[in-house]
Amino acid sequence: MPSETLTRSPGAYDGYYRKQVAEPDIFLCGVGRGTPGGEYLRRYWHPVAYLDELGELPLRVRALGEDLVAFRNGRGEVGVLHLHCCHRNTSLEFGIVEQTGLRCCYHGRLFAPDGTLLEIPGDPNEERLKCEVTQGGYPTHVFAGIVFVYMGPPNDIPAFPMLDRFDVPGVRLVPGVRLELECNWVQIKENVVDPHHTNILHVIPQRRGVEHFADEFEGFPEITFMETPAGCMYLAARRSGDNIWVRSAEFYGPTIHCISSIFEGGIEAKAATPPFITFFTLPVDDENSINFFISHVSDEEDIPFEKRRALEVFGQHEDRPYTERQYLPGDHEAQVGQGKINPIALEHLGTHDRGIVMFRRFVRMGIKAVSNGKDPVGFYRTAAELPPTFANDRVVPISELAGSPDDPAVLLKLADDIGADYLLNPPIHTLRAMRAETAR
Repeated sequence: MPSETLTRSPGAYDGYYRKQVAEPDIFLCGVGRGTPGGEYLRRYWHPVAYLDELGELPLRVRALGEDLVAFRNGRGEVGVLHLHCCHRNTSLEFGIVEQTGLRCCYHGRLFAPDGTLLEIPGDPNEERLKCEVTQGGYPTHVFAGIVFVYMGPPNDIPAFPMLDRFDVPGVRLVPGVRLELECNWVQIKENVVDPHHTNILHVIPQRRGVEHFADEFEGFPEITFMETPAGCMYLAARRSGDNIWVRSAEFYGPTIHCISSIFEGGIEAKAATPPFITFFTLPVDDENSINFFISHVSDEEDIPFEKRRALEVFGQHEDRPYTERQYLPGDHEAQVGQGKINPIALEHLGTHDRGIVMFRRFVRMGIKAVSNGKDPVGFYRTAAELPPTFANDRVVPISELAGSPDDPAVLLKLADDIGADYLLNPPIHTLRAMRAETAR
């Protein structure tokens, strides 16, 4: 009887019959140059550093399986170049940051932020060589204190995703910190359309005396999922006192995700709320990722920012002793705990995993589109093409319901109706209109 195949119906003590290993789905999870997934991911902008990390010394970084060096020259221009000098392959992480570029420590070749060769000290053929040789480099864009890089075809650079949530009156953008995770990027992004985990994983600290998410998250919601122009969103409806609170979150393109406030509890009726956090996930390589993020800080917030930041990053990276992380696990433990690359062939998905299926389909379709020479969803050539975002909290009084607030079918219909309304009237647009009316 083979030990790697389930040969009978599941039952007690059936570990002997179950596989514990499976080949990773590299078509879905691969990020390297020349792989289907790697070519797909190279059609988007990716974060590689926070701007304040680029000072007197260059910064070694790794992105999409490539070793790179990031720096900011004396003019404030940011460059991201291949790590090894095109002359003799010395690492430019030991280079010298100068007014116009980065100088190799070995033989002194000076490279501009775009990889152009500016100087070849002592070489009599300097002028000819400068026309023939360049250092590999990538276009960069700095936004909200984060350095982004585009690693795809240079003649096909997309618009930077300047989302509607980045320009809301009364909301300032604060760069976050590096959140490093030793796992594949896919299992990080799936988390945002896995709302069922929120009222389990994020309530554990609450039950064990640690402030984290609002207490109202503990109730099981009724959940619906919808495609959006740039990805997918979920809407989770639950009763909160005399209200129904509908929370939404979304992925936007393959590597951006947006969430609403972790402090919201649905206590007060509202049509739209300020954005809370936008995450950008960098696929470092097949087995490592980094979350960069922007905190959207509203003038209306009453929580001190230092406390907010501590709660934002709680459980998001390996910054606590192992036994504490066992007792109070977070997203980091759940995602890294799936393995370096989650062996999805061993999963047994359920009703609430529809968002996971939608995300994987979204990525697979994007990979196939690029393989066929087409633009994937989430790739936009101009800023005018960028669609809106939909992460929001809408709180509706139960008096407005067409049915019982304790009827799952009623809650699910409300979530569906709100999702349909969002697609017609994006919540950020609603929020702007509300604030404009208040200002009059």
